[in-house]
Amino acid sequence: MPNKTRDTMSRIWCPDKSYRMVQIVISTALIISALSVVDAAPKKNNGPTVLPLPSYVPRACSRNDPNVTECVKRVGTLAIQGVVKGDPKYRIPRLDPMLIEELKVQQGTKQVGLSIICKKCLLYGLPTTEFIQADVDWDKKSCTWGFHVNEINVKGKYNVSGQVLLLPITGSGNAEFNLYDINFKYIYEWEENKIANWTYINVTKSEFPLEVKNMTIKLENLFNGDKLLGENMNRFINDNWAVILKDIKPALSEALASLTTSVLTNMAKVVPFDLMFPEKYDPKAPLP
Repeated sequence: MPNKTRDTMSRIWCPDKSYRMVQIVISTALIISALSVVDAAPKKNNGPTVLPLPSYVPRACSRNDPNVTECVKRVGTLAIQGVVKGDPKYRIPRLDPMLIEELKVQQGTKQVGLSIICKKCLLYGLPTTEFIQADVDWDKKSCTWGFHVNEINVKGKYNVSGQVLLLPITGSGNAEFNLYDINFKYIYEWEENKIANWTYINVTKSEFPLEVKNMTIKLENLFNGDKLLGENMNRFINDNWAVILKDIKPALSEALASLTTSVLTNMAKVVPFDLMFPEKYDPKAPLP
């Protein structure tokens, strides 16, 4: 091999010291880069989930605020308007309308033997709910929230059978229940759990009594669409709305109680009690 060619090959296969240094620098840079990527990768976090209060909750109410009741009522009324829209981040489904699996009326008197079943009913009206009461006993870990809403509308598909004043009644179709001037309470107890210096709550017991001042009912397609019989029967049912309400109230109460517990429980899993109701009280914090 000619000397010139041999010298060229030697420089290619046997790099000089400066070339080796370049190789070392490049290799070192690649190793550092790889380590940086590994360090930047998400690390498994075994600690609790901690989220701040959602944006539609204007502020926290301190448990040491002497006017905590007023704070909860005003903050709560505004929070409801955001909660009913749903919030996947806080595991809250959309609540307007709210699904009620079944409303059932079973009347068995001498004059009325009536069975009305409304399945997959949709309840409208929760965004207008007003927070009117908030009584908290921090030591007993119990609370009573009071609400008022002017009107709730429930729509769904119904089936009816039975008899009214010896007249057989049949029908199926669209049903509409309108409830007016409603007051309801959410009464619950909770327990506290400490996780990594954060306090979380869990609802252990709840009830949801409600009172309705008036109700109207409309059942379409009664008696296979006979207009005269249908109108008269709807009139009779509405004249006896208070009796009908006694039957559907437990289902409404259970649905609303389950909804409220679900919303509170889901939010409490990610927002610690220390952030919901902090001990520190700031008298300068304005109410919404």
